[in-house]
Amino acid sequence: WLCWLQGKQYCKNFGDSMLDDRDMLKLMEMNDNHVEYHTVREFLDFCVNGPGGSAGQWKSTFPGKYLEGGKEAGGQLVDQRLLPRIVEGEVRMQMVKDTLFAIIHKKPTEGNMSAVGGVSDYTFYEPDAPEFAELKAKFEADIPKVMDSMGLGGEPLPILWTGDFIPVDDHLAPYVVGEFNCSCVGISKFGAACGPDKFLDDVADDDFAEGCR
Repeated sequence: WLCWLQGKQYCKNFGDSMLDDRDMLKLMEMNDNHVEYHTVREFLDFCVNGPGGSAGQWKSTFPGKYLEGGKEAGGQLVDQRLLPRIVEGEVRMQMVKDTLFAIIHKKPTEGNMSAVGGVSDYTFYEPDAPEFAELKAKFEADIPKVMDSMGLGGEPLPILWTGDFIPVDDHLAPYVVGEFNCSCVGISKFGAACGPDKFLDDVADDDFAEGCR
């Protein structure tokens, strides 16, 4: 979810003030870009217990309950700074172990802020695309450092994973990592087969061949 405070000024410095349960939020869900308005308490209750009751009614197709089952079941919430330049697009480095397989520029559709599949426009680049040569070199050099920082130095990299980069202002580098994804990575060339009523038959022959490469 993207979250914006409604009807109240943001504090100048992080930690200067706190929200009240009754403060209103504008919320955009990243899987489909739909917008809802709820209080802080309703949002927190939805995240923990799902819709209904003290959480009120929600239009989301997902049931909330993000902490259900605890850490062992993958329950988690991540508080991440909103990077508004996501509207320019996210650069996905699609990796096979330690080899860059493809570079994918994922631009949210007009008026939206989500770059997830199905609600964004994709442009595909070869791994040696000059537009991203500097980012690629920095990323590949940093992979061992990232692994070390997580206590995974010397461990094998996932078979299929991505590093997703978002442009940012006033930072040490022109991009920051939005996420490292190794749990729900899609083969982007198979995007036409995404959905409950879609099949690999819906994928164009050229895309199918590239996705199997």
